[in-house]
Amino acid sequence: MTLTVDEQAILKSHVEAMGDELGTTFFQLSRKLIELHIVWQQYRQLYGSDEETIFLLNRTAGLFFKIVQDQLWDSVLLGISRMTDSPSTAGKKNLTIQSLKSLITDPGLQLEIEALCKAAVDAASYAKEHRNKRIAHQDHCYIADRASNPLSGISRQSVEMMLAALRELLNKIDSHYRDATMLYEKFVDSTGAMALVSKLKHLERLSEAAKHTP
Repeated sequence: MTLTVDEQAILKSHVEAMGDELGTTFFQLSRKLIELHIVWQQYRQLYGSDEETIFLLNRTAGLFFKIVQDQLWDSVLLGISRMTDSPSTAGKKNLTIQSLKSLITDPGLQLEIEALCKAAVDAASYAKEHRNKRIAHQDHCYIADRASNPLSGISRQSVEMMLAALRELLNKIDSHYRDATMLYEKFVDSTGAMALVSKLKHLERLSEAAKHTP
């Protein structure tokens, strides 16, 4: 993977504090969790902020924004599933929180991480169900008869709980080794969903003004 100068510095600090293997694995998982929170933030800003925004999106390009909504939602569920997968599949290593415990030598921290990891994996069970039957695979029974083979429902609140469990786990490790934590859920940007909504509102106002211009 190609890293920016800032990312190289962050990776170096993790390796120096945690050792090469744990530091590198932690850094990669932390990056993935940041990416997940960015995608989730875009979803919440478009579809979880207020009804007027949803009405605006529907007026502008309803079908397109419905596709965007579904893709953002599934992307978050898929990312959560990947982060909580087994350490290996068919003999090949996965980048997952379940590989962290074996890289930690402190017995007390190991026990804490094992408990936090189990909580995160348990919370992600609904995401994995959707990943396995609908997103990554096409489960025959579900596709053929959805009424008789329903999937568990997932609310926005449950997604927040899944992400919170992942944050707690990674921040526990970061706090132990570097006396630091990451505010994954506080990512700030000026070029994402809110910028789009602002421009669409402005365009709509201009369009309405033009209708009343002689």
